[in-house]
Amino acid sequence: MKTGIAAIVLAFWLPIAATAATITVSGHGQSYDPGIAMADARADAASKCAAQGGTPVKEVYSHVTRANLWLADSIWSCEVP
Repeated sequence: MKTGIAAIVLAFWLPIAATAATITVSGHGQSYDPGIAMADARADAASKCAAQGGTPVKEVYSHVTRANLWLADSIWSCEVP
């Protein structure tokens, strides 16, 4: 009887465990051009997501600021298996 209950619980738990998890990754870029800095930041975040075997889903936050160079940050949600 206990093995039957355990099998039922396991059958319900496995599909939940097999779903993808959503994580957050961030990227950083800098350049004398603000567009290039943001493109580099997005590419950095996408590469961090891909390094974990994930797929970038959407950009959550981005920011460009001016210092001696343009500094850009991009935060993405990433779906990993």
